[in-house]
Amino acid sequence: MARNRKRAKERRARGETRAAVRPRLAAAPQDAAPDPIEHATPDVELADAQLALGSPGQVDPEELEFEEEETEPTDNGQAIAAAVPAAVAVGRPSLISRVVGFLKGSWGELQRVQWPDRRQVAQATGVVIGFVIVAGVFLGVSDLVASKLINFILK
Repeated sequence: MARNRKRAKERRARGETRAAVRPRLAAAPQDAAPDPIEHATPDVELADAQLALGSPGQVDPEELEFEEEETEPTDNGQAIAAAVPAAVAVGRPSLISRVVGFLKGSWGELQRVQWPDRRQVAQATGVVIGFVIVAGVFLGVSDLVASKLINFILK
């Protein structure tokens, strides 16, 4: 959801409207795969670097060094090389800086949350109350039938 909002903001910044995007999408062949570099994101590389550092906090992309692995031939004979992030050896941050980083990250996530409005809260509350009533009636009827059946068997 947040990524879609980010893309919409980028389109607005470029001045593109929905009407300008639709013809471009319609002109593209439906079965053609997009260029992998066009949709690539550094999130996976940053996550790998965070795991290598042993810290769940944010890793600055400038701290990463990329190493080229050996090239391997693919099925069609082309050679590919994968860039693997090598984490820079950095000492473990102190407990206070980790707590502050956690709180900053939590606050940033809370800023991205789409909080429901009054109508959505009322609708969700009505659904929950309705489900509780239906479940209560079902369990009450089931209990009544089971107790009548047990009393009939015992007599």
